[in-house]
Amino acid sequence: MDRICPSSTVYAAYHRCAGPAEIEVFPDNGHEGGAGYDLPRKLGALRGGRA
Repeated sequence: MDRICPSSTVYAAYHRCAGPAEIEVFPDNGHEGGAGYDLPRKLGALRGGRA
């Protein structure tokens, strides 16, 4: 459970996205999210593509 960004606020923002969006849940990492596991996907998104 992320005490900094509660899931209710994250899901609310996700549902407000107008374009295509994806969300992935990392239930046991708290605020760290996907940490290193998710890094290639994050970098791919910043490059405008997918990892």
